[in-house]
Amino acid sequence: MRKMVWRHTDAETPVRRGADGQFYVAARDVTAMLRDMARTFDLQARSGESAWTVDGEAAPSPLDEATMRTVASILRAQADEMDVQLIAIADEHRFD
Repeated sequence: MRKMVWRHTDAETPVRRGADGQFYVAARDVTAMLRDMARTFDLQARSGESAWTVDGEAAPSPLDEATMRTVASILRAQADEMDVQLIAIADEHRFD
């Protein structure tokens, strides 16, 4: 079994610090990361050889295909819902 590894496809996801001291990430980068994670779960589900190693445990736990596809589906749904909400917010605050 292979250990599941997630890697974001973009080299960088810009993080900025606002005047209030908080850190901010562009919404499009967040939705892209969610979709990349979903793709990773789908690819790993297809391979049938995925496992997750919990910190402190020696043996990896196998991940079943149905669960991995469900997680991928949830991540995509979250990204889609975020896009819908952001479009609605953008429409409310148009600069005419």
